[in-house]
Amino acid sequence: MELVGLEIEERGDIVIARMTGELDIVGAASTGEAIGEAVPSDARAVVVDLSRLEFIDSSGIAMMFSLARRLGGRRQDLRVVARPGEPVLRVLELVEFDRAAPIYETVDAALAELARD
Repeated sequence: MELVGLEIEERGDIVIARMTGELDIVGAASTGEAIGEAVPSDARAVVVDLSRLEFIDSSGIAMMFSLARRLGGRRQDLRVVARPGEPVLRVLELVEFDRAAPIYETVDAALAELARD
């Protein structure tokens, strides 16, 4: 079982956080903290790319909602990327995560939407 991997990339005033592996109780809290710490206060938005994530459980979902609240409190936008037809997107749909942040099929689509804002 692969633990969650996290890569952070900054593109101007947007931070992209890419996750791989499995986001579960073992890594959810530390991953959420790592993303929060990687986002500078002058960042406009964060794109969390879950397209290479194989699994997410309730603790991972709770971490994502917490991240949405934290960024919202800092007036920073959150965008999420999840692949159509994959279990991770299905879980996000079940918990209506799109009420907390928009979900896109690709990082490029999320970045294009941010560019229009």
